[in-house]
Amino acid sequence: MLAAVGVGSASLAGCLDFFSGDDGDGGDGDGGNGDGGGGSGGASWPGSDSGELISDFGEDDHWVARTGDIEPAPDEAVTGDQAMVIESDEATAASGLEVVGGVDLENQDASLAVKVDSATQIALEVLAPNRDHHLTSIRHFPDEYEGWLRVDFGYIMKRGDPDLSNVTQFNIVATGPEGGPTRVVVDDLRKTESVVDHGKAILAFYGGLDSHYDIAAEQLEERDWAGAIPIDPDRIGEGGRMDRNQLQELRDGGWDVCSYPEGEGGLPEMPEDRQRDVLEHARDSLHEHGFEDGSRHFFAPEDRMDETTHEIVRDLHESGFLFGASPNSSAPTGIHMNSLIWGPDLHGGVRRAINLSDQYNQLTVLRIPGIVEDEADVTANNMSLEDFEHLLNHLEHRGVDVVTPSDLVDGTMERDGDDAPEETDDGPILEAGNAHTFGGDGNHRTDEFELAEGGLECSFVHEGNGEFVVEASTADGDLANDLLVSTAGSGPGGSITFVEEGTYQLEVEADGEWSIEIDQPEVTEADLTELPVEESGTGSSFVGPLASEDDISLDVTHDGNREFLVDGFDSSGSREQIVNVVGEFNGSRSYSVGNATWFNVEADGDWTLEIN
Repeated sequence: MLAAVGVGSASLAGCLDFFSGDDGDGGDGDGGNGDGGGGSGGASWPGSDSGELISDFGEDDHWVARTGDIEPAPDEAVTGDQAMVIESDEATAASGLEVVGGVDLENQDASLAVKVDSATQIALEVLAPNRDHHLTSIRHFPDEYEGWLRVDFGYIMKRGDPDLSNVTQFNIVATGPEGGPTRVVVDDLRKTESVVDHGKAILAFYGGLDSHYDIAAEQLEERDWAGAIPIDPDRIGEGGRMDRNQLQELRDGGWDVCSYPEGEGGLPEMPEDRQRDVLEHARDSLHEHGFEDGSRHFFAPEDRMDETTHEIVRDLHESGFLFGASPNSSAPTGIHMNSLIWGPDLHGGVRRAINLSDQYNQLTVLRIPGIVEDEADVTANNMSLEDFEHLLNHLEHRGVDVVTPSDLVDGTMERDGDDAPEETDDGPILEAGNAHTFGGDGNHRTDEFELAEGGLECSFVHEGNGEFVVEASTADGDLANDLLVSTAGSGPGGSITFVEEGTYQLEVEADGEWSIEIDQPEVTEADLTELPVEESGTGSSFVGPLASEDDISLDVTHDGNREFLVDGFDSSGSREQIVNVVGEFNGSRSYSVGNATWFNVEADGDWTLEIN
C-alpha cells in the first residue's frame, strides 16, 4: 500500500524548522500528567520537549499530499503556529516530506502528536535513503478513540539495508474505516535518543493463569528473567488463576503484577466517573495486596480505550499498554499507550518484531495467553508449549533482554555487564529433521512428506533449458509456500530456507528431467565456519553455516542479466533480504546476526561473496 502511494500536487504552506531545539510556544502545560518521556515538562501534552524537533508543520513546511488532501490547522497547533490535517474521502490519506540534506535517525526514535478524527491506524515510513531501503512502523488505534494521543514509532517492516544516518523522506499514512472517510491532525514530529544499546522485550502473561505459574515462571527463572502479570485484583485465585501467595512469590522474583480490570467489561462504554472508579479500585486493590510497583501499570481490557480512558490512565498510572501492532521506542514520549503484539503469532510478525528490536534498540511488548502442552487452539486463546519455548529461545538467541514495565518507567532496562546471560555451547544449534529424494520429468507434484521445524537444505539437478521453479507447500494449505528454487537452464544448484513442522508437497515447474534432494541435518558449533569467508559460484546456491556474534559485512558481485537475490538466515529462521536487483551488481551490504548464519543466492550468472 505504501509503495503504491503516488505524489500529489498539493503542498502545505508552512515552515519547517529542522532541529532547532525550539518546540515553539505550544503551551504552558505540566507535561501531560507524566507523558513526555523524560522531558522537562515545558511542552504541553501531546507535545513533547524530549529530543529534537524534526517538524512543527509550520508556515514554510514542505509537506505534500500523497493521497487525499492536506491543509494547515493553526487552531489545532500543539507546537509552533499550526498543525496539519491529512484527510481523504477514501480509506487512506497520506502526506510526505522530502528532507534536503537528510536527517540522522541513527540510535534515535521518532514520535508524533496525532489527533484521531476518523482513523483506525497510522503508519510512518522512513526512507533511508530511498524506497529500496526503508523502515515502516504501524500503530493501530482503538475503535472508540477520538482525540489527541502521542505515538512512538517502532519499526515492524524493513526493506533493503536502511542507513538511518541519512533519512531523506518521511511518509505519514493514515487508514480510516472501510470506504472512508479518513482524517487525522498531526503535529510535533521529533526524534529522541534511544536509551538502550540493544533490544528489549516485555512478556505480559494476561490473567495470571495457572499455566503461567506452572510453566512460564520456571522457564523465565532459568534465564533470570521476570515478566508482567496483568490481572483483575477481584479475580485473583478464581477460575484457574494464580492465588495471592503465588503472585507474591513472583513479585519477590522481580515480576510486576499490573492492573487489568477485565471483569468490568469495556471501559469506553462507561461514563467518566465510573471509568475512574474502576481504575482507582483496581490500582488501590493491587497496592493493598502488596503489589505497589505493578499497580503503577495499566493494561487495557479488551484493548479498548477512548480519549476519556486515556486521560484517566495518564492521571492514575505511570504507563499503559494495549494492542498496537508494532514495537515501541525505548524512551516513549507517549508512555500511557504502549503498543502490544499478540505473542503466539511467531511467524506472522513476532519474530520479525524481535529481530528489528534487536537491530534498532526497540522494545517489543508481547501478550502471552494461557500455555498448553498440546497443540494450541487459536480460537481458545492459548499458546502451545512448543511455541512458547520457541519464543524464549528466539529472544535468548537474539540477545534481547526481557524486562518489566517498572524497568521501563524507572530507567532500569539496561543490564549490568556482570549480569548478562552467559552463552553456552551445549546441544545442537539445529536439531536433525527429515531427508527426502524426488525425481521426475517436467511439471510435477510430489507425494506428501513430513518436515520438522528448522533449516531445510535443497540440492538439485535440472536438465532442461527453461524455468525451473520448486515450491514447498503444506498439504492443508495453512502455511505460506516456501520457495526452494527459482532459476533457469540446466545444471546443478542448491538453496537453504527455514520451514515450520508439517506435511508438505513439492510443486515443480520444469521443462526437462530433474532430481531434488532435501535434508534437515543437525547443526552444531563444530559445523560453523569462522569468518572471514570468500565464496563464489554460478547460479543458485547457499553459503553456511557461518559463525558470527557481531554484525557481518558483505562485498557482493554478480555478472548475470536476470534477477539476483541474496537472503540472510540465522538459526532462528529469521530471514532478511540483503540484495534484490536485476542484472550486474557490485556493492557492499551489512547484516545483523546471531551465532549461526546462512546466505541463500539466486542468480543466473557468476557471483562472489566476501563475508567479514
